[in-house]
This record gives sequence, C-alpha cells and structure tokens, in this order.
Amino acid sequence: MSMKGIDVSSYQGRPEWGKVKESGIDFAILRVMNSKGKDSSFEYNYQETGRHGLFRGVYRYSYALTIAQAKAEAQGVLDALAGRKLEMGVWLDLEWTRQRSLGKVKVRQIAEAWMKVIRNAGYECNIYCNLDWHRNVCGGLQAKYWIARYSSSDTGVVKDGLRPNVGESGWQFSSKGRVHGISGNVDMDLWYDSVGSVKPGTMAMNPYKDSGKLLKYNRLTVGLAREDVRWLQWELREAGYELVVDGKFGPKTDLALRAFQASHPGTFSGKLPDGICGSKTREALKADTSLAA
Repeated sequence: MSMKGIDVSSYQGRPEWGKVKESGIDFAILRVMNSKGKDSSFEYNYQETGRHGLFRGVYRYSYALTIAQAKAEAQGVLDALAGRKLEMGVWLDLEWTRQRSLGKVKVRQIAEAWMKVIRNAGYECNIYCNLDWHRNVCGGLQAKYWIARYSSSDTGVVKDGLRPNVGESGWQFSSKGRVHGISGNVDMDLWYDSVGSVKPGTMAMNPYKDSGKLLKYNRLTVGLAREDVRWLQWELREAGYELVVDGKFGPKTDLALRAFQASHPGTFSGKLPDGICGSKTREALKADTSLAA
C-alpha cells in the first residue's frame, strides 16, 4: 500500500498545511537549500508539517562538480537541519546537465561523497532523479531511489503505466498536481517504502570524532576554520551542551566551551576559563564524550 505526498519549496509560498493534511496528503519532502542558501520556506514548512502530523523529508538540488563541492553542499544541509527529526531522510537531487556532462563515473563519485557526509551524521540519505538518469547515470549505487516520471501531457493524475518499476522507494508522478491548501501547481508523489525516524538532537555519529584536530584560537581570532568549529561544537554537544553545529564560533559556542572548562579544572591557564581549545581541553572533551558513548 502506498502513501500519497508532495514535495515543495518556496515556489509554493506558505501552504495551509492543515488543509493539505485534510486533503489526504501523508508526507512532504521539503527543499532545505537552494544555490544561495537555506530555502526561505524551510523553517515554516518544517514546523507546520510537524504540527499537522505529516511525515517529513528534505531534498537539495546538487550543483557540485567536484568531490569537495559535494561535501560542502552536504555539510550545508546538516547545518540547516541542526539535528532535527526527519522521518523520510535526506534526498540528493541529481538532474543538472552540467553535472551530467562530467560523465557517469564522476557523477557517481560525487553522489557517494555527498551521501557519506549525511549518513555519517546519522541521517538516511538517498537519491532523487528521473528515470533516464537512473538508467544511464546514477542507478545501481548503494542507495534508495525516488524517481520522477510523468508525460508531457501531465495533468496531475496518476498514470499507472508510467510507474518506473525499477525498485524505487517513491515515484514523483506529476509536477502539475493540485492540493487543497496550496495555490498553483505542486509536485505529487506516491511512496512505497517504509518510513523511519531520526530523533531531534540525537544524530548517530560525530563526523569529526577522532579527527586529530586541535583548536588553538579563541573566537576573536580571524581565520578560524569552520570545519574546526564544527568539530568543537560536536564535541560539546556530545558532552551535554545544547548547540547548533553551524561552524560559527559565536557567543553560545564560547559560553559552552568556557562552561566545559570550568567543570574540568586544569584544561585552561589562569584563574578563569579562557575559551581556548588547546591540547588539554581537547583531551578532556575526548575523554568526556567517550564515557558518554
């Protein structure tokens, strides 16, 4: 038995999610990022879909042309999610023509690197693409697939003969659907796979654990690498401090670090915590989070 759902972005404005739910929609996959940053509709859609009891997933259209760009895109998704609950995971949207021109081998390498970053943070991560991409570019990876297939005469109605039938978890069967509570067209989906869950704030794995990195500078020092700050924020989260892993060494991160130091005498120099994560603080963080694991 399948579930009926939609996928949305800022193009759909501010849906009335109560009406959407009442119209028979079970789930929504939300665009979390665009090429410029977080989708302007994401926060509203995430909160309202949860309030009305819809299952949720997120997607990001990929513009990555290198492995490094793929990892950066995926990390941007994690920054936006900040550990929030997703019943339907994260979906890598592969459809850009410039990306395809790289060739099948390179696209698959990009996809694998992208998904690994998300999966290492504890989320399920899989691939959205059309049937042509599945057949000729990215099919056969260690992933589930959400496949788009609809005709040029698409009217928003399910046409069973167009179902991909390649073992897909979900089928996007229309880009011209109509749903009560949304003005204009919306993408329509059927889902055949089971639905899981990641609880908020309990991402399964710290991707920076045992990375060997040392933070030597306080928050006022110019040039502190975002990756280093993410490592510290992960360690502090696992030590029990409530932080968003966003790579920004701001007042909350500084306060959490000083609080940790205050509870671990000997990790800083001077009479007061110094907010500098040197070797002693790092070792204390490693010991503290390993005991909590």
